[in-house]
Amino acid sequence: MKKKLSVVLIVLFVSILCVGFNASAEMKPQYGGTITLIYSSGPQKLGIDGAGPGDSVGGFPAAECMMNMNENRKLVPSLAESVDIDPENKRMTFKLRKGIMFHDGTELTAEVAAWNYQKRIDNKRQQFGDMIERIEVVDKYTLTLHFKGYHNQLDFSFGWVPIYSKEAYLTHDQQWNHTHIVGTGPFQLVEWKRDVHMIWKKFDGYWQKGLPYLDGIKIIYIPDPVTASSMLQAGQADIWVTGSQAKDQKELVGKGFVRKAYWTGLNYILTPNTKDPNGPLFNKKVREAVEYALDKPAITKAIGFGYYKPLKMMHPEGNWAYDPDWPGRPYNPEKARKLLAEAGYPNGLKLELLVFAAWGGPTIAEAIKAYLSDVGIDLKIDMADPGRFFSSLWGKGWKDFVISINGVDHNSLGTVHSWYGHAPRTQMVNYKQSDKLIELSEKSITILDEAGQKEISRQISLELGEEALIIPLYYNPLAYMTQKYVHTNYLETGLIRWKMNQMWMEKH
Repeated sequence: MKKKLSVVLIVLFVSILCVGFNASAEMKPQYGGTITLIYSSGPQKLGIDGAGPGDSVGGFPAAECMMNMNENRKLVPSLAESVDIDPENKRMTFKLRKGIMFHDGTELTAEVAAWNYQKRIDNKRQQFGDMIERIEVVDKYTLTLHFKGYHNQLDFSFGWVPIYSKEAYLTHDQQWNHTHIVGTGPFQLVEWKRDVHMIWKKFDGYWQKGLPYLDGIKIIYIPDPVTASSMLQAGQADIWVTGSQAKDQKELVGKGFVRKAYWTGLNYILTPNTKDPNGPLFNKKVREAVEYALDKPAITKAIGFGYYKPLKMMHPEGNWAYDPDWPGRPYNPEKARKLLAEAGYPNGLKLELLVFAAWGGPTIAEAIKAYLSDVGIDLKIDMADPGRFFSSLWGKGWKDFVISINGVDHNSLGTVHSWYGHAPRTQMVNYKQSDKLIELSEKSITILDEAGQKEISRQISLELGEEALIIPLYYNPLAYMTQKYVHTNYLETGLIRWKMNQMWMEKH
């Protein structure tokens, strides 16, 4: 009896081992290969003093940060081995990992990191750069930022900072620095043809041993969703990262492709020109009329295919800034016509909407046009290519409206200070804050407890809504489409980082 029991136990033990080994084999990343990604658009410039707000994604394979966001929406050290934040003494100390090399063979030291911060401050590209009193290189691998005062947005603003090679910058001219990127990341740039493609190869000197798994990355820019979908289905691409709408995603899921989404997403917003005192949208009643004219639930249902949600505020339910008691401006065309008449437009008016295909595209623009036409607003749709759209959004400005976005950040207060606060990270040219919003924004950064931050986020969201400084449309829980053999966790840590060093593909 004992002998039989021993045999059974041995067989059971071997079976468990085999299952374990098989599971490990199935889950073990496979090395090698080049993955092909489709983006709807790419960066216009690269480098520390060339890249604009929308260009940082283009540097993900190469440019790493002192700190990164984790899956719990918290900042954690990355290039820095540790980060000591000392609000009382108004300082932030980074202890760098030793032996991190740039793609050009130079080492990341505290002196190089300090140069990066100073360069960003000098270029006016560092949010809250005026808060820096001095930058101290303590030793070869220790850097301390001394602030004039401490507030709650400094951790993110100075923690999430892409770091570039000082040597590469100083040994090349401006044109080279606007078209090349030399970082510490898992991949180094081979070729970039703007609006065509980006080709990357594995960086053999990468500081995280055993990574990356892939030999290379090819990024191609396809603004047309029909073409992008066809390429994915034909096996000419492995991931469709940006540009797919809900309709595309639904169809591809039905054909066996994988749709991946996490906590992050995009809020699609109509941003009026509130800066031009001579423009019709300087008048709050016109802005209100536009919002009352839109049947957001109907629009969202028509274009969202069950994925999108209508918005009444800056952020959807479940985020700090959401207020369940704020009624918003539900669909009411009669009220819209009344407000237009009170604003001096009893016979309607003409407005212009700037649109980018990947941000809502023609579908949402045509829906908006139809609803506004019903209340007497003749809307002209200006469909812009990426270059003209982003230069208008962040440079030259737009005439009346633009379909813009904001991200669901690590928290709502972060979104406020990224887009709408008194000193936003991303400055939309024709968006102007109200005096009350500026006052609330300036106050918000001084609040250190989370409960207080939540409450003032809600107040700021209400101000944005009550003054119709933005007109929220719908929430898109950001998703991308992949082949079944692709393994990646993009968006698990939000929009600001992609762990490309951990991507891999099964044999296919």
